[in-house]
Amino acid sequence: METIKETELTEEQIHQQLSTALQRVAVEYSQLENSCIYARRTGDFHGQFGQPMSSSFKVNGSIVLLVEKGEVEIEINTEFCRASAPAIISLNHGAFVHVHSDTVKNAEVYVLIYSPSFLRDVNISFSAISTDAFIDRPLPFLQLREREVPLILRYFSLLHSVMADAQDKQIARHIVSSLTSALFYQLMAMVCSRIEHTHKGQGSLQRNNYVQDFMRLVHIYYNRERSVSFYASKLFISAKYLSILVKEATGRSAAQWIDIFVIMEAKNLLRYSGKNVQQVAYALNFSNQSSFGKYFKHLTGLSPTEYQKQ
Repeated sequence: METIKETELTEEQIHQQLSTALQRVAVEYSQLENSCIYARRTGDFHGQFGQPMSSSFKVNGSIVLLVEKGEVEIEINTEFCRASAPAIISLNHGAFVHVHSDTVKNAEVYVLIYSPSFLRDVNISFSAISTDAFIDRPLPFLQLREREVPLILRYFSLLHSVMADAQDKQIARHIVSSLTSALFYQLMAMVCSRIEHTHKGQGSLQRNNYVQDFMRLVHIYYNRERSVSFYASKLFISAKYLSILVKEATGRSAAQWIDIFVIMEAKNLLRYSGKNVQQVAYALNFSNQSSFGKYFKHLTGLSPTEYQKQ
C-alpha cells in the first residue's frame, strides 16, 4: 500500500475536489450541498476521495459502494477484499484504502459519499439491531443475493432523485438523512438474516456465547450501566476476561461498545427528544449534567450544548 501523505484540507475542500472528479466520470450524478454525493460510473473513479492520489486514500466521512456489474479488488486497512457483483462495500471514516485500479475499470459501481458533519445528523439506534450483527469482525463487505439487488437499487435511486430535484434544501437534507437510516437498517437486516441462517446450521456450536450475552446485556442496560464490571458480574466472569473476549471477537473493547451505545442514544435524545441537556443526563443515569458533559465531550469532541445547537 502506498504511503499516504497527509495534507491540511477542510471538509469543504475535500468535498469540492471529490465533486469535481466524480462529475467528470459519472454517467449519473447528484449532490446535496456539502453533505452527500451520489454517482453511478463505468469509468475510473478511484483515488478521488479523501486525500487525492493515484490509488490510495484515507476516507473522510463514509463511502458506500454498490458493485452491480464486474468486480472490484480493494484493500481496507491492509486487508484484501474482492467484491464480485452484486456486492456492497462500506468504507468508514478514517479507513486507509488502496484500490486495485485494473479491476475497477471494468466494473459498474454506484457510489454514495457522506460528509462527517452530515453523518452526525443521521438518526440510527444500535439498540434496534440484533446483537449477532456485532459479534464477528468481517471486512466491510456484503455479498448480495440477486433478489436483494432491486431493493438496494431503489434506495440509491430515491436518494439520487431527492438530491437531483431538491427545491427546499433543508427538507431534502431530512429526507436524505431518513433514507440513509433506512438503508443502514436494511443492510443490517440482510446481515442478520445470514447470521441467523448460519446459526441454524451450527446449533449449539455458536462461538463465544459470553460475547453474545454481553452484547444482549448492553442492549438492555446501556442507559443505566456503563461499567464493564457490571456486565461481567452478570456473566459470572471477571471484567478483564470479558474485555479480552469482546476485543478478540469484535475488534473493540467492552468499554468501547458500551460507549458506542450510550453516545448514540445521547445524540438521539439531544437531537430529537426535545429534552434539555440536564434531562438527557438523567435519562442516561449520569449523576449530574457536568459529568455527562465531560463524558460526551471526551468521546465526541463537542459539548452536549454545542452538539444540540448544530
